[in-house]
Amino acid sequence: MKEHMDNKSAKVRSAMHIRIFLAASLLCISAGAQEQIDQGDAAGKGRVNINALSLRVRVKTSPEQKGVQIAWRRGGEGLGGTVIKGEFLSADKAPLIALGQWSAPLPLPEIAGKGGGWQFPTIVVLANGGKPGGKRTPNTALSDVAVEFELSEAGKVVKTFTETAPKGATVSIAIPLAAADRATFIAGLVGISEHARNRHLTLDKSLGQPAAPPKLFGIIGHLAGYGEGSGYGIRHNNPDIVKEECATLALLGVNGLVSERSINLVDAAGAGRDFRQVYWGGPGSGSPMGIVNKRAEKEEGCPYDPRIAPAMAASVKKAIEDYKTVGAKQSWALWWDEIGVAAKGHLQTCPKCREKFVEYLKAQKIEPADVGAKSWEEVKPFPIFGGAEEKGNKIAAAPADAKDALRYYYTYRFMTEATAQLFTEPAKQFKEAGVYLYAMQGPTPSWAGHSLDWHEFYDRGANTALVFETSNRDPRSWQFESYLADIGRGICARHDMPMGVLVKPHRGAVAQRMLAVAARGAKVIEWYTYGPDYAKGDSFSQSADLLERTGRAARFLAANEQYLYDAKPAIPAEVAFCSPRSSEIWGKATDLGVTAFEDAKWVYIALRHHHVPIDVISEQQLAEGKLDQYKAIYIVGPNLRRDAEGQLAKWVEAGGILWTDAMGLSRDEANQPAYSDLTGLKERKLQTWGQVEPYKATEIKALVEKDVPPGANVFVNAQKHWAPSVGREPLDTTSEHTIMNGFVDGKSADAMRTVGKGKVYVAGVWVGLTYSARVRRGDFDMSTDFLADGADEMLTLPLDDHPRPVWVSVPTVEALALNKDGKRSIALMNWAYKSAGPGARGAVLVPATNLRVAIKGIGEVKRVRSAATGELKLTSKDGGFEVVVPRVDEIDLLIVE
Repeated sequence: MKEHMDNKSAKVRSAMHIRIFLAASLLCISAGAQEQIDQGDAAGKGRVNINALSLRVRVKTSPEQKGVQIAWRRGGEGLGGTVIKGEFLSADKAPLIALGQWSAPLPLPEIAGKGGGWQFPTIVVLANGGKPGGKRTPNTALSDVAVEFELSEAGKVVKTFTETAPKGATVSIAIPLAAADRATFIAGLVGISEHARNRHLTLDKSLGQPAAPPKLFGIIGHLAGYGEGSGYGIRHNNPDIVKEECATLALLGVNGLVSERSINLVDAAGAGRDFRQVYWGGPGSGSPMGIVNKRAEKEEGCPYDPRIAPAMAASVKKAIEDYKTVGAKQSWALWWDEIGVAAKGHLQTCPKCREKFVEYLKAQKIEPADVGAKSWEEVKPFPIFGGAEEKGNKIAAAPADAKDALRYYYTYRFMTEATAQLFTEPAKQFKEAGVYLYAMQGPTPSWAGHSLDWHEFYDRGANTALVFETSNRDPRSWQFESYLADIGRGICARHDMPMGVLVKPHRGAVAQRMLAVAARGAKVIEWYTYGPDYAKGDSFSQSADLLERTGRAARFLAANEQYLYDAKPAIPAEVAFCSPRSSEIWGKATDLGVTAFEDAKWVYIALRHHHVPIDVISEQQLAEGKLDQYKAIYIVGPNLRRDAEGQLAKWVEAGGILWTDAMGLSRDEANQPAYSDLTGLKERKLQTWGQVEPYKATEIKALVEKDVPPGANVFVNAQKHWAPSVGREPLDTTSEHTIMNGFVDGKSADAMRTVGKGKVYVAGVWVGLTYSARVRRGDFDMSTDFLADGADEMLTLPLDDHPRPVWVSVPTVEALALNKDGKRSIALMNWAYKSAGPGARGAVLVPATNLRVAIKGIGEVKRVRSAATGELKLTSKDGGFEVVVPRVDEIDLLIVE
C-alpha cells in the first residue's frame, strides 16, 4: 500500500480525483425522472441527458480466445432490489464478440437504470459458451481480463477508461446517476478501482495528519465485493482494490472485521494483522431453528424440537475451530440477527410447548387454579397470536377474566423463555472456548416494544455479550441511543458481560451515538456498514461527508480511550428508572395501546435533560428487592408485578421516594386493579382526548388530539396554566395526600403521600408525552422545544435536594461524569437538532455556545481541559466548580484533574 501511495502518477492525479469524488458524492440524491434532465451547456454545468449516452466495451484476456461473451448485471446480491441482467452484443448483433473488437453500444439507461444515487453495474467476460458463476459455483474460466469502456453522447465519444481483472473476468463501474451537472457525471463515471481510490484519497485529505486506530476499543468494519472468477456477490477480481479499501478502513479507525469473508480479503491484501483486534463471526445471522426447520416445511418450527440441540452443538464446534483459525485478540459469535421470538401461534397447538409452559409456570410458583384450571393437564398457553393454522401476528384482546388474564401474561413472557433456552448451552460452550455469544438486538425498547424482552433474555443466560443496533432515523430520536445504552449497561453490569453496538453513520449523529455508547461501557463498535457501496446496499461509504465524520469520531475515540474504555460512572446512580414489562405487554392488548410505553421513553429523556444520573432496571430487579443504593425510583406504566410491588413497598417505607404518572401503579400483572395501599388513591380513572402513534425507526409523529376538556389544563396562577397531552387522570385523593398542583376545574393534578419514612408521588398527567409535545412538529427545534411550561417540574419534585455530579446549562447537551482507574472525565453529547427549513430535507445541528458546566461531588478539581478546545478557566461556585466551554458541536470530553 505504501508503494502504491508513493506512486508519482497517483499523486499527480489525486487532486483531480478528490474534486471529482467530492462533487459526485455530495450530490442531491432526489433527482427527478431522467427524461426531464436537459443536456446542459458547453461548459458542462447543466444536467446530463442520460438518454443521449451509450456505452460500449472491448476486451483483452488470457488465455487468448477467438471470441468472448460479455454479460452485465446490476442490483441484488447485497445491493438490494432485483438483479437486472443483460449482455453486450457484437457490432453485427451476435452474442460472440471478437477480442479487441468493440461491442455494439448499449443505451446507458439500460445498464444503469433510472434511479438516483450511484449504480454499480458488473460486467463478466465469458469464454465462448461459458456461463456466469452462481452463488456456489463461481466461473473461473478466464483470468487477467482488461475491459475498455467507451462512453458516447449523441454518437460522440466523450470518455474512455479501462478496468482490469487480474484474478478473473469480472469488473464493475460506478455511475453517479444523481450528478449535479454533466461535467460531474462524466468525470464520476469510472471503474470501481478509481472510484475506491478517489474515496481513499478524499478521506485521507479531509482528515489531515495520520492517526493510529484505537488500541483498546474494537472498531468493526466490513469488506466485500472481491473474488476470483465470477459468481454471486463478486463485483471485481482486482486485489489492488482491496488494498485501497483496507487503507480507507484504517482511516475510519477500523481494527476488526465482520465475517470470515472480510478476514480472507484483508489477508489477501497483506493487511490482515491490522484488523484482528476483534473478530465478529458466525454461526450466522439466521435463527438456529433454521438448522432443522427448513423453509420448505409448512408448519412453524418448535423451539423444543429435540433435533435442534445436537445440530447447534455441531455448529458451535465448527465455529470455534473457525475462530481459532482467524486468531483475533477477541472473538464474538453472532447467532440470529435482529432476533425475535422463536414461536408465537405455534405455542398454542404444540404438545411439547404445552409441557414446557407448565414447567415454566411451576418455576414461577403458579398453581393451576391461578390460571383457571383444575389440574396441570388442563393448562395450555393462551392463544395470543391464534393457532398454528392462522400464523397471524395480530395480538388477541385482553381477556376479561382475571385468571385468563394471568395465563395471557405468562404466555407472553413464555415466548422469551422458549427463545432464550435455545442458547443457554451454546453460550456456555462458546464461553469455555473464550468466545462471546450474542444475538443481535434491534432497538425495539425505543420503538413500540417487542415480543422478546431484553432483560429476561439475558437473565436466562442466553448470551454472554449484548449487542444492539442503532436504527433510529428521526433526529429527535437520536437521543434514544442513551436510553438503549443505559438498558444495556444495566444488563451487562448485572451479568458481567461486554456490550457492543452497531452505529450507523447514515442514520445520523454518528459522533454522539458513538460517545453515548462508549461512555456507557460499549467496548466494540461496528460502523454499520462500510460496504463498500458497490457490494453493500445499506452503506455509508458513498458519502464523503459521512466518511469524514466517522473518521473524526474514530480519531476522537482513539485519542481519549484512556479515559473512556471500561470507564464507570464517577458517582453511582442514586435514581433508578423502570418501564415495566407487564405494562408493555398489556399496553399492546388494551385501549391504552403504546401510550404509556411512549410516555416512559420521554420521561427518561426528560430526566437526562435535567442531568440526573440513572440506572435503568427491570421489573425482576424490583422483585428481587436489592434497591438500597437508590434514593428515588421512577416507574412509568400502569401495570406492575405483585411481587415487585411488595418489595417496592418495603423500600418506600424504609425511606425511598417513588414517582409515577397517569394511571401508574394502578394494575397488576393480570391487569387487575391494585396497589391502592401504596399510592393511597381511591378510584383510578383515565380521561383521554387523543392518541400517540408508536415510533418505529423513521418518524416521531405529532400527537393527535381533539375535544380537549376546558378544565384539563394544569393551573399555575391566575395568568398562567399549561396543557397536558393526550389525557389526564384527575386524582381521587384522601386527607393523607399533599396536593402540589391542580387542574383548572379544581381536581387534583398531582399528589404526594408519606409512607413510613418514604414518599410516593403521583402525577395525574403523562409527563413524558407532554414534555415531548412541542418537539413533535414539522419545524422542530430541539434547542428550544423542550423548555416545557411545567410538566418537567412535576417530574423533578422528588429530586429537589438530589445532587447532580454534573449540571449543564443546556438541557439537550448530555453530560456523563466518568472515572477510569482514577482518571476522571465528563463526556458531552449535543443532541440538539432543528429542521432544515421549509422544503429542505433533514436537520441541522444547533451548536451549544458558552456552555456552563458545573461539577460537584466528584472530589477536588484543580484543572479542566476540553479535548476539543484545550484548557478551560476553572472557578469555584456553590461548593463545587464551574467551567465555560466556548462551543460544543457534536461531542467533547472534559478531562478533570
